[in-house]
Amino acid sequence: MAPNPPLVVLAGPTASGKSALAFKLAHLFPFEIINADSLQVYRGMDIGSAKPTLEEQAEVPHHLIDVANPDEPYNAGRFVVDAEAAIRGIRGRGRLPMVVGGTGMYIRALLRGLDDLPSDPAVREALSGRWEAEGGEAMHAELLAMDPETAARVHPADRLRVTRALEIAAVAGKPASALRAQWEVRAPRHPHLFLALRPEREALYARIDARVDEMFRRGLLDEVRGLLAKGYGPSLKPMGALGYRHAVSHLVGGVPCTRAVEEMKRDTRHYAKRQLTWLSGERDVAWLASGDGVEAASLRVKNCLF
Repeated sequence: MAPNPPLVVLAGPTASGKSALAFKLAHLFPFEIINADSLQVYRGMDIGSAKPTLEEQAEVPHHLIDVANPDEPYNAGRFVVDAEAAIRGIRGRGRLPMVVGGTGMYIRALLRGLDDLPSDPAVREALSGRWEAEGGEAMHAELLAMDPETAARVHPADRLRVTRALEIAAVAGKPASALRAQWEVRAPRHPHLFLALRPEREALYARIDARVDEMFRRGLLDEVRGLLAKGYGPSLKPMGALGYRHAVSHLVGGVPCTRAVEEMKRDTRHYAKRQLTWLSGERDVAWLASGDGVEAASLRVKNCLF
């Protein structure tokens, strides 16, 4: 193995097979996996986050899973601190860290550092009030008019990202996309191999639909009932994530279950497209097609690390 080997990153859209590929690679190379999925950090959010099973975590060491309660703040800043500590520990044991997940904000912050986009609590509070009064469609339309690039990446129902983009524009006087472009040209903080899965669209959509159906069969509604019973309210950030907000819409909002399932499939497809958009904007991604399999990935890893 080369001295000071690069950090390996494995990303891709939801349901593309990242976890399965990472698991196979960890049996070929001395990898330990660092989770970069923003839902898998939360305890009790297992089914809706497609978290690795306890047996899988015992077989291959995983890090940054179940490190926060759903009502604890967890963001890119905390992720970077935790991930850096995990990287040092893994390398200290003579093993290799592999960052695996689809949360672009986390991966980009680890590789380039945190963005310094401006914020203002008063502006954020005002935008939150407007969201309640005007709704997501109106707010997203406003974002589309001032920053079409960002709006194309954000679903109208994504309250956090829509209001954050509007906050940045209001405070900075320029769109978030322009500020992020400056941040994206920074030199990487870690030498790395950035692998990303790019499955065929129809195959990906079929996998998404099957995953959503399986989540509901496995008990997603019961999982969310349990979280609500513990006092984790629908307004918490992770409860507004894919799957959890759809379950809440049925359990609390009275939306028919069949409709909640179909809306989750639709929104997950949109999220997968957003993930592919940000990955396509990365300069150093080595793409893996759906048919490449573990052989192509392992060859790239071997050429990079040895």
